[in-house]
Amino acid sequence: MSTSTRPLNRGAACLPCRKLKARCDGNRPACGRCVANNRPDDCEYAVGGEVTRSRLLEENIALLEARIHELENPGEAPSMRLHNPHRQESASGSASRTQVAGASHFQLHPPGMPQQTDPLRGPTEQPLTHAEAPALFQTFMAHAPQLGLFLNPNRFVRAVSLPRGAPGAVDEALMNAVYLWGSRLSSATALRAREEYFSAKAVQAASGATLMAQSMAPVNGVLHTVQAEVLLAHYFFSSGRFLEGKYHCLAAVALVTGSRLHQLDLAALAGAGVDPVFIGEKIHAFWTVYALDQAWSAAMNAPPSICQRGRNGIVITTPWPLAIEAYEQGIVIPRHGYNYSVLDFAQGGADDSGEEFSRLALRVKAAALLSSALYVSAQYRPDLSNRGQFFAQFTALDGLIENFHRQLAAIRNGRPDDMRELLVCRTLACVAAIQLHSVFAIHQPTSRQKSLTVAVASARALDIIDVNQYRHLDPVIAMLWAIICKTLVEEMRRLRHSAVAVRQEDMVRITTSLDGIMRAMASLAPGIPLMASHLAEIQQAKATMN
Repeated sequence: MSTSTRPLNRGAACLPCRKLKARCDGNRPACGRCVANNRPDDCEYAVGGEVTRSRLLEENIALLEARIHELENPGEAPSMRLHNPHRQESASGSASRTQVAGASHFQLHPPGMPQQTDPLRGPTEQPLTHAEAPALFQTFMAHAPQLGLFLNPNRFVRAVSLPRGAPGAVDEALMNAVYLWGSRLSSATALRAREEYFSAKAVQAASGATLMAQSMAPVNGVLHTVQAEVLLAHYFFSSGRFLEGKYHCLAAVALVTGSRLHQLDLAALAGAGVDPVFIGEKIHAFWTVYALDQAWSAAMNAPPSICQRGRNGIVITTPWPLAIEAYEQGIVIPRHGYNYSVLDFAQGGADDSGEEFSRLALRVKAAALLSSALYVSAQYRPDLSNRGQFFAQFTALDGLIENFHRQLAAIRNGRPDDMRELLVCRTLACVAAIQLHSVFAIHQPTSRQKSLTVAVASARALDIIDVNQYRHLDPVIAMLWAIICKTLVEEMRRLRHSAVAVRQEDMVRITTSLDGIMRAMASLAPGIPLMASHLAEIQQAKATMN
């Protein structure tokens, strides 16, 4: 236990002492006052904008209250009160809380099924057979890169084949999250019928595992629990259940920051002889959660939970993620070091990071640009006093987004998983440009034309893959395509009501782009309910113009 006799800096006291406005000695893991009151488990510190157990519990309570409200009022649309981007964050540095009214040769060991009937879930489920379990797992692995799998795939396959409870085996929460996605994406009707059941099982197991991971070291470390939360966040976001998705995303943020995965000392880990693949999994775990948090927060017009701006912004020192193969070859530290941070990138600093980055690094950059675009555009006011500073920042970010998209567009050949990821990254970059120019697009022809240009470019990005060959893409692309389609529909409406003559080729270009994106959405809608919902809205908006 660490001790301290010096006065604490403002805001450095533990949360219970701050609430009581009592003097705190700052001792860790529990301060003297909490120990004296026989409540050491309640003593926790919020440092650098990290998510605490208290906040996670508050989110869980709010989520339960919202679900009760929705069940009691089935006729109402789910309500979601998002953060106002024009309101400054609190001094605590934490983001405002979203308010809620492989192969068949290995053997799988399915988690035990309940033997009693649950009145809320229908008849008792039968255990998975040894044919069904591999089928669900193989379906999951076919789409794993787009579902947020950051664990080493080869080792994950071996871990799944171990008997449940064996050292290194996959735990209940993660296994049920895998089966949940396998059920959602399965082509077999009988397996798809299990989706609701696996959802309930995975949520129940993950909630307990997450709270346990924050208070003690879990058997398999925190990575399996983080992975389960990431899969559940993707699942609920893809279902259009943003409140649950945000909760599980926040749980993942709490786990990676609480485990200091954002501040890994690679030199110390490598010097201690830690397995390079395990180090790589830790690095990928943090950056996967970072990209998930940044992209979905921006898509929902809310601030990210992992915030680097402001006096209490979180400091990230974990280096950029390398390709999985690099860690398998024993490479941990990039040849160029890791002084170049994600904040440096988002602020336009010279990129000396080299060519070794993985597709996850591209996703991190794309998500960071979208988050930055939301932040910068929210700063504008017509009566802004420091207009010069704002427009300098605006112009620099606009150029950065354009250069990044140009680099992505130059990549033409790659593995199927790489090209799927490339499509998502290019779409993120296009929406970042649209978001940045959104405050001026209505009245400024230059910004309106820029938004239209990148919207058309996002449609051209579909040429790099055949969407019809896939049952799933990262569900955030449903939100992104909806924003892009809205831009195209509004431009079509403007041109149809324009007092000046409209060139036919301009209208054809916009219509072709809109139809291309809508076809892609229709192809993916069966596996992504959120995609189906947005597609219906776009179809209705388009129909009103005819």
